[in-house]
Amino acid sequence: MKMSSIHFSSNVYGRLWVGVILCVATAGCSLFSPSSDKDPAVVRVGEAYLQESDLERMMPQESLLADSAEMARKKVEAWVLEQVLLQKAQANLDEATCRHIERKVDAYRASLMVFSYEEQITRQLLDTIVQDRDIMAYYEKNKDQFVLKSNIVRLRFVKVPKDEKKKDALKKGLFDKNLAEGDNLYEYADLCRRYADNYFLDGEKWIYFNDFLREVPVKTYNQEEFLRNYRNIEVEAGNYMYYVSILDFKIRDMVSPLSFEKERIRGIILNQRKKALLDQMERDLMDDARRTGLVEYYGDLQDEKTDN
Repeated sequence: MKMSSIHFSSNVYGRLWVGVILCVATAGCSLFSPSSDKDPAVVRVGEAYLQESDLERMMPQESLLADSAEMARKKVEAWVLEQVLLQKAQANLDEATCRHIERKVDAYRASLMVFSYEEQITRQLLDTIVQDRDIMAYYEKNKDQFVLKSNIVRLRFVKVPKDEKKKDALKKGLFDKNLAEGDNLYEYADLCRRYADNYFLDGEKWIYFNDFLREVPVKTYNQEEFLRNYRNIEVEAGNYMYYVSILDFKIRDMVSPLSFEKERIRGIILNQRKKALLDQMERDLMDDARRTGLVEYYGDLQDEKTDN
């Protein structure tokens, strides 16, 4: 690369160093736009100019002042390389390839605009309130969609240092059948906050058993047999004791409980509503376009539409 083809405005990095207000945006460049007093150019590659305002938009807002000059230099060099490659490609690609690229760009632009419009319509018109009765009805009608592929459990566990004086109290409290009644759970949670290194007490929440095994070093070669045969578990590993109380479980190929699938079903219902909304919007737009003469068919297509 010949340095004579690249021109840097004076002291741009110094100005960035002392505190240009930076913002996050897409990198850009100004074509055929030479330096001006209000927005001087930072660098030129051929007829493409990168101006100071472009460089500011390329810089992350959270960048430290001490790092901004070096970061700006890297951004500029990356832009220069991209422009050199782009201009080389433009000069050497054949016309058919360029037309193909332009068609793909036009198609992507159209797709992006339609998607953005549909998202806008969805935000404005979609009913996002899903009642529990709607979730229940969908679950009951489509239980075959909710067959478990992994084992899930409801449980509580506590991790406590072996030398902690309160470890026996934590163990006894966790294995107490009345833990969830009255104020027992609240008092036990306070004990965990003060003396346990880690704990999970939400016994109503279903979780994947594999996720639990990543937290607690329980050794099992057959998860299903283990879950069928153990309820209160005590494990010693390293400098810690782990106490586990398994409250319930569902194994693979069983129907997943509603509480475990509730958010998934909510998403399914919202997606169905969104599709129905967009389908209706498309029908209304097409009807209106034909009625107002915005759409006009010719030749054989005109005859087909007349017959319909």
